[in-house]
Amino acid sequence: MGLEDLKKQTEENIEKVVDATKEKAEEAKDKLTELAGEAKDKAKEAAHAAQDKADEAEEAVQDKAEEAKDKATELADEAKDKLGK
Repeated sequence: MGLEDLKKQTEENIEKVVDATKEKAEEAKDKLTELAGEAKDKAKEAAHAAQDKADEAEEAVQDKAEEAKDKATELADEAKDKLGK
């Protein structure tokens, strides 16, 4: 095998390696894109779940505030009745 043949074979092998590297890089890019999409979806789900919990907490606070207001009104009415007697 002459030098020209070795040179040609080396160039072909380099092309094969470059092509294989490009293919692996493309596969990695596709996988990363897929993982990023999944992460984005999970983040959205978590944000919605957090908002739901915040809404539930706000509603619970409003309910407790209403109960406290009603109890305060009741106690004030009782105190008025006792003072009025």
